[in-house]
Amino acid sequence: MEIKYIGGADFLHIFLKKYGLRLRVICMVTEKLEKSRMKATFDVTADEFKKAVDEAFVKVNANATIKGFRKGHAPRSVYEKTYGTAALYEEAINIVLNNKVKEIFDDKELAQKVLGNYVPEVGDDFGPDKNFKVSLTFDVTPEFNLPEYKGIEVKKAVLSATDSEIDDAIKAVLSAHSTKVEKEEQTIANGDYAVFDFEGSVDGKVFEGGSAKDYELKIGSGQFIPGFEDQMVGMKAGETKDVNVTFPENYGAKDLAGKAAVFKVSVHKVLANVLPELTDAFVESLKIDGVKTIDDLKKNKKDSIEANKKTSEKDRQVDTIINTILDNTVCDMPETLVKERVDQIRAQYENQAKMYNIPFETFLGLMNITKEKFDEETEKQGARQALFSLVFGKLVEAEKLTPTEEELKEFAAKQAKEGEKPEDLVAKNGYQYFNQIAYDKMIQFLLDNAKYID
Repeated sequence: MEIKYIGGADFLHIFLKKYGLRLRVICMVTEKLEKSRMKATFDVTADEFKKAVDEAFVKVNANATIKGFRKGHAPRSVYEKTYGTAALYEEAINIVLNNKVKEIFDDKELAQKVLGNYVPEVGDDFGPDKNFKVSLTFDVTPEFNLPEYKGIEVKKAVLSATDSEIDDAIKAVLSAHSTKVEKEEQTIANGDYAVFDFEGSVDGKVFEGGSAKDYELKIGSGQFIPGFEDQMVGMKAGETKDVNVTFPENYGAKDLAGKAAVFKVSVHKVLANVLPELTDAFVESLKIDGVKTIDDLKKNKKDSIEANKKTSEKDRQVDTIINTILDNTVCDMPETLVKERVDQIRAQYENQAKMYNIPFETFLGLMNITKEKFDEETEKQGARQALFSLVFGKLVEAEKLTPTEEELKEFAAKQAKEGEKPEDLVAKNGYQYFNQIAYDKMIQFLLDNAKYID
């Protein structure tokens, strides 16, 4: 018979003689640390360590090379004479620590909270022939209270399209069918297209990637360094001019960030963007189903704007509610959860860089962000996502929004393609479906319980 006891062990020894029991005592003392970490400390008896050393010998000796013996066949005495008994201690400690991990998982309540890896520590009282202590430090799921999540104030959805929005949508259609023609007066104005050569230099030296010929740029688009396009306004075809600018401090190429530069600009020609006339004939040429006249086009754009607003306004309301909850949640975030999210975000961007077959830092430069700034923003985003995942789980549990088997089957049936069985999809994608249904139910619950204001 075996008794397992988690806690103080001293008084239990009286049972040994009285009942003739074989006693296995697990002494585990837990201590809460900062950032949702926990330290579990264990007693290791001299006898327990001796058994671990015996086990370590069997494991280590299997690969030991000792002259005159096949691997794994050297006697213990010969092994210890060759390598020393202490050579077994590191493996024995690993065996002890692995056993302690198992003891943590014997505590079902604690096991459910464990996150990430264990950091082991052997006490200063370590000795092969005496009792000593070992500890394991690890992250745990944090304990926290949800803030008030009902009655959060959010602005009512504005779903109707304004005349200005409809006019802008019509202008976008005209712009998409515009043509570029050379201006009669070849002088650059804001909104014109300029075709020009440029060559950039810093401290009198031309730098890589700072030159181009016959480059076409819409003036005022903001594609170039701040101040570049403004200085081109008023230039004429055939004119050459030095444009003086300063690279932004956060410019992607570190060797240029914050530096003054001079670009020699030579303008070849100036183009104006000419829009087509809005007529029923033009509208019909667009070949939009059911759209024949100007009024039809306006209605089409109105319907499209309002359909988009239905989605965007809901997204805005959800963002307001979620951010309010997260901003008011006090939680000692474990590093394991944050790191997991940060690694996922970083991997997404690194994979994009690989798709374009360019170095990661070059990819960040194209996004006009330094690696330091990227790391900073990724850390913030990862922490936010990790917090949301905890709040999400706690809210679903608090409001009993856990998806039912029937809901899982219904969801799978909607996803199923011809020949696919919903039950097979649930078996394959059940976790993904579970999270999506739970998320949708949580969002609808929060929207239903929000306080809508003008």
